Amino acid sequence: MIPPPIETELKYWHPNRFGVRFAPEPFRSDLQTVHPDLDVTWHPVKERWLVWYKRPRIQHALCPGWLLLCVVETSTGEYVPLDARTFAAVYEQSGFKWGSGKAYWSRVEQEAQRERSAADAERDQVLEDVGSDQWDHTKIQVSMRGPSNGSKFVRHHAGD
Repeated sequence: MIPPPIETELKYWHPNRFGVRFAPEPFRSDLQTVHPDLDVTWHPVKERWLVWYKRPRIQHALCPGWLLLCVVETSTGEYVPLDARTFAAVYEQSGFKWGSGKAYWSRVEQEAQRERSAADAERDQVLEDVGSDQWDHTKIQVSMRGPSNGSKFVRHHAGD
């Protein structure tokens, strides 16, 4: 099996790569007013913008000194141009909003737990909806005439 070309990797197109295409200068300067260690490059294979954070202590073979913050696209993987949504995504991951990386990941874990609980509750409700009719059918059947005396077959089986 042949591995995919290295150029398809997201981390291949970091800001230190020779010949990389950067975002337009006005957008880059606006982004760097948020934080001077942010930058944006274009991934020519995937045709998406990549937002990077300079971290000198990160020594990855493909992107030395850079941490990929996010791919600028919708949650369904569709293209998004560079606009205010990019700033919102960067702010969402920043320490300015959460106070620290630990607080950010704590929030991510809380959201994951909330979504898992909601999925479990929905599953339980579906099981209740589908299974309750079957369960009710297995219960003792009462007569539909006059006051209920339990099962309409009890007297017959009891020998009355």
